[in-house]
Amino acid sequence: MNKNTCIALLVCLNMILLTGIALVSTSPPAAIAQSTSLANDYLLVAGEIQDQYDGLYIIDVRNRMLHALYFDRGRRGLRYAGSRDLEQDFRHNRG
Repeated sequence: MNKNTCIALLVCLNMILLTGIALVSTSPPAAIAQSTSLANDYLLVAGEIQDQYDGLYIIDVRNRMLHALYFDRGRRGLRYAGSRDLEQDFRHNRG
């Protein structure tokens, strides 16, 4: 190997290392969540209901209700699964 080849290999190695350091040291972009100060006060959360079935949970912050929907593959559409009163569910039993 001549001197120019060694210098070229070292420069390439340094560029690869510098690229690796730059990729590792940069932080990912911040996740921006849905604000609770929206006019309608609804939050949407997707989650698993059963194996291979996903559901959509809608939280009505103003009325403190949780509504659940799931995808019906037979009818190819969203179906309403039911609702829960969150205020009643999280109320502490005072005895």
